[in-house]
Amino acid sequence: MKLKTYFNLIIFLFFTSFVLTDCRLLRNLRTETKDGSRLEKITVDGIERTYWIHVPEKKISATEKVPLVLGLHGRLGSGRNIMEDSKLNHISDREGFIVVYPDGVDRSWADGRGATPADRQKVDDVHFLEKLIDHISESHPISKDKIFIFGHSNGGFMTQRMLVEKTKRFRAGVSVSSQISEFVLRNFEPSANVSVAFINGTKDSTVPYYGGYVRDGGEILSVEDSVNRWLQWNSCLKEPEIKKKDDKEDGTSVEIHSYNRCKGSVSVLLYKIIDGGHNWPGINRRVPFIKMGNPTYELDPAEEIWNFFKSNSVSGN
Repeated sequence: MKLKTYFNLIIFLFFTSFVLTDCRLLRNLRTETKDGSRLEKITVDGIERTYWIHVPEKKISATEKVPLVLGLHGRLGSGRNIMEDSKLNHISDREGFIVVYPDGVDRSWADGRGATPADRQKVDDVHFLEKLIDHISESHPISKDKIFIFGHSNGGFMTQRMLVEKTKRFRAGVSVSSQISEFVLRNFEPSANVSVAFINGTKDSTVPYYGGYVRDGGEILSVEDSVNRWLQWNSCLKEPEIKKKDDKEDGTSVEIHSYNRCKGSVSVLLYKIIDGGHNWPGINRRVPFIKMGNPTYELDPAEEIWNFFKSNSVSGN
């Protein structure tokens, strides 16, 4: 009797383990989330690419044109990761814009530093993102003068590349835990004025705040040099309005440097996270053998990013 009970317990544990594993696999294979976001496909340059798209809950009228936001994940991340971390979908529902989270090849973006699988495979992610914008614009009523982009880490470097190389495509962009790379600085220059924001931790050991070499490769400017470069490109006065936030006991504080006196009614913004690390604000993710540092809880990044985009989408900007 005891042997039968033991055998039944083994079968139960095996079955439970199988079910839990299968549930995790099914979650990764799902093509739609509870909030209505969908996983879709597009083929560009002979490569089948995937992306998550979230269309606002409220119905878009036949004559209405809505903003489009692109969100780019970091190295080893995915479109679903940045969708869940950024929490922009509920703001999309509230404000009425479409947001798209594409997947990079081998969980990476070809941002030009030569450090990622996508770069080494010579993937043309600039072309891919342009084609994706065109594709979404054909199937949805996108306002072509209200296209925005943001990204984290590798996705933030890709954001900088797009803003410099394809400036006229975008109204504004935000790079988180990333800045301008030497590759972008050497090879491109913006063709128009565009609003740019940076969100960076001063103790980021993966992407050094003070510039130099990134952990996974490639040389970058410091955050201050990146800001100054955009101030120069946008013909801004270098006298910021500075605000401070230190409301949470999380080991960080934030200085917000706003440069609003620029040519073409654009702006440059820096969120300097004192003692902050590499994580997306509000996310305390730990990675083996990598010091991610302190996440800050001083900011609601989704609200800050959308407010920056929204403030740069009014007529006349």
